[in-house]
Amino acid sequence: MSRPWRWVVVVGATGIGFLIAFKAGQWDPFGWFPEKDSDRVSAAAGFGGAMAAVLALVGGWWAQGGAGDGGSSLSQRARASGTSQITQHGGGTAPGGVNQHARADGDSRIEQRGGGEAEEPSS
Repeated sequence: MSRPWRWVVVVGATGIGFLIAFKAGQWDPFGWFPEKDSDRVSAAAGFGGAMAAVLALVGGWWAQGGAGDGGSSLSQRARASGTSQITQHGGGTAPGGVNQHARADGDSRIEQRGGGEAEEPSS
């Protein structure tokens, strides 16, 4: 799933989580919240806001790539036409992964290597 769609999921889940927590806070089966209706709504809104904040933090972590991502990833794009040559090397290891795209038209040569140490192309 792409990063923008992950953020759409996070925003939607945060809103739904707030509504669920707000309704659960108004339910109050143990009678812990105040008897006055406006105070009960305020307390339920505070509970809903706290739960939404937790969901937003966890969702933000997930939308950015999660635990497996060391904060770095590699994305390369190239396009060649005519008698051009594309060479893409992923370089060292990228915990977030290596994403390479190349498009060639005509008499072109493409060489791609992802992850690991970059090797010099042979002549």
